Amino acid sequence: MPFAGFPKSGFAFFRELAAHNDRDWFEAHRAAWDEQVVPAMIELCTELKARVAGALPGLSFVPRVGGSLLRLNRDVRFSKDKSPFKAQAAAILWEGEDKSTSPAFYLQVSPEAVVFSGGLWDFEEGQLDRYRKRLMLPASGGRLDEALAAAAKAGMAPDAHERLPKPPRGVSPEHARAELSKHKGLVASKSMKPAAWVHTPELLDRAAEAATAYAPLHRWLREELIA
Repeated sequence: MPFAGFPKSGFAFFRELAAHNDRDWFEAHRAAWDEQVVPAMIELCTELKARVAGALPGLSFVPRVGGSLLRLNRDVRFSKDKSPFKAQAAAILWEGEDKSTSPAFYLQVSPEAVVFSGGLWDFEEGQLDRYRKRLMLPASGGRLDEALAAAAKAGMAPDAHERLPKPPRGVSPEHARAELSKHKGLVASKSMKPAAWVHTPELLDRAAEAATAYAPLHRWLREELIA
């Protein structure tokens, strides 16, 4: 079935889940997640993968919760907020053997925001060392500048899950890529306020536009840090 948009009932479910964030309520109302949200996200990602195959031919999509679709369960071990669930749908399409260490495109849908992101959220130790070295090379650094500029045309800005307070040793604060050198991961992200378009095929159009704009950064990460 062609993707018709994220269901309005899915937003209603997430609003209620945010207000009644406990396991008993979820189990009593999980049909909305299982029968409406999950199928819609699978349709969205299936069509997205096909739509961007030219720009991102190596993406993997595993059409199930725990595969490409992220679970609702929150990791509350180190959080003061012990709410067990996230009130959002999210999915990841990646290129590589391990989705946690491979460049990936991420999309998130909730009543508060629609988010498109792409990159590597946390560099492994070897990746971080290579990233900082490649960043300072004229050719490699120049390619990264071009990749980030392509993402910026679609409104996707550099982001980092974690960064240093100042550039690492050996990098001048005046260097053109000094800010990027602080990153311990590199992602280009875009967040939008949801409106009526979320419940139409335009959500797929916007996701494909963002993924295509992210593609040069994806290739840079693959070629400079993974290959």
